[in-house]
Amino acid sequence: MIGTHGYYVDITPSEREHQDQVTAAVAVIAESRADIERTKGMLMPIYGMDDSAAFEVLKWRSQETNTKLRLLAQRLAADFVALSHSETLPARFAYDTLLMTAHLRITADTESEHHGALQPSEDTG
Repeated sequence: MIGTHGYYVDITPSEREHQDQVTAAVAVIAESRADIERTKGMLMPIYGMDDSAAFEVLKWRSQETNTKLRLLAQRLAADFVALSHSETLPARFAYDTLLMTAHLRITADTESEHHGALQPSEDTG
């Protein structure tokens, strides 16, 4: 492999694995951050707030409901998009309701995924 100054750098398999792990971790962080940024971008015009206030709202709801911030952001973004498909924008109250209840839909989604999977029974062990 050629380094930044044109020199060859030998990367051992363990170093390559470490680099792959770091690259994968950075990708996960970037994806998570994109979900949060997208939802902040939706909150800002709905509630007339700036970037940091939108993040504080997400963080507050995440902590109050014991829900992962990324999952909350994903759910809210999907909810807000679904709500906004009409020709006129809904009343702010509709967004308030979604914001305050998003964690309930995450729990319901997670439970339905688990119920869809095969569960051990007396017959199957």
